[in-house]
Amino acid sequence: MGAIYDTEQDRTLLAEKIRNEKLRVQHEDKVHKTLTFTISEFALLEQVRGKHQLKDLTQGMLFCIWNTAIEEGLETG
Repeated sequence: MGAIYDTEQDRTLLAEKIRNEKLRVQHEDKVHKTLTFTISEFALLEQVRGKHQLKDLTQGMLFCIWNTAIEEGLETG
């Protein structure tokens, strides 16, 4: 079975929504949490951020989370 959300155009639209801060959950609380990554994992996240022209690693992580949620059928984007 193919991914629900697997075209580059769809990923580009998702990245644009994140860059423009148009993809946010209503009434959210901010959470501060320390995350631990290997250098390789951090580099992959930085590559995703750069590829989709996201402004920081927070947007890069948000892109990865939303993209995975869409592929898993948990969100529609």
